[in-house]
Amino acid sequence: MFWIWWTASALAQDALTFEAVRSAVHGEGVPSVTFQLHVDAQLTVRLDCGQRRFDLSRSVGAGDRVALPLSGLSEGTHACRGEVTLVDASGAQGAMPLSLEVASLPEVTWSIDKADLDLDANTLTTRPSRPLDAARLSVYGVSGLFEERDASLADPLRPMFRWDSEQEVVKLVVEGRDVHGFKSKLELSPWSYTIPHDDVLFASGDAAIDTPEFPKLESTWNDVVATMNKYGSVVRIQLYVAGCTDTVGDPSMNQALSERRARAIAAWFRTRGFPGEVYFQGLGERAPAVVTSDEVNEPANRRAIYMLAADPPGPDSGVPFGRWRKL
Repeated sequence: MFWIWWTASALAQDALTFEAVRSAVHGEGVPSVTFQLHVDAQLTVRLDCGQRRFDLSRSVGAGDRVALPLSGLSEGTHACRGEVTLVDASGAQGAMPLSLEVASLPEVTWSIDKADLDLDANTLTTRPSRPLDAARLSVYGVSGLFEERDASLADPLRPMFRWDSEQEVVKLVVEGRDVHGFKSKLELSPWSYTIPHDDVLFASGDAAIDTPEFPKLESTWNDVVATMNKYGSVVRIQLYVAGCTDTVGDPSMNQALSERRARAIAAWFRTRGFPGEVYFQGLGERAPAVVTSDEVNEPANRRAIYMLAADPPGPDSGVPFGRWRKL
């Protein structure tokens, strides 16, 4: 809070105080200046913040608070300069320059690289888009929260965490506060489960699931339900189905065929009652279980991969996943 001192003898020296909200997240709030009068007077404010001009003129009573929102500022930091004037009932006038710096800030975003999370060493390095002055990690296992740790902020742009427990990590939640006091959160799940199963056999060039193949999917369904029951209270589980082919035939045709087969299996799980989101994609010839030359009829490569995960499987899963399509 700031006091403005007036040289005009007719106005009390503590006629006005003001406080500023100097920072706001762009699109969610705005910086502002709030004036509180301790006398009855006409308040006039002129403030230039870069190319934006803000004006306020109002008759205000003692004890009143008047806010001047600095709306419409572009993202970034702005130097604001202007003047505050008071005129009381007797006509006595006092004026004072007003100067402050305000910021309209982007939301804090987070990123991590593959090497930033080491579950064997129990360490996590995060990469917020702005320096932090505080961050805390919550580590969740099958039974829920089991450990909390504050960050090492030797580098405010690389908060680092280390935890002690050897429990299975299902979810990690980082809550940070930047140097302006704004809070943000990063949530990630390193947990995933590749479901073992007997592959559905499709007729050549076809993507329809024949009735004799349904028991294979039913057996897999039992595994899905058991996994959901174990982990579903901690993370939101999603199903990912990727289809693969052997190297016989045109690669583009195999790509399309693998997509249709993956979609057919994904649709079966949705119809069977999978409660989460279901995604699919075709990998064509790109993810062989057995590496072969071209035009090799290898049954092991005519397969599908079923994965349960909270976050989309990426390259670190060992399979060249690309763009998932939501069923």
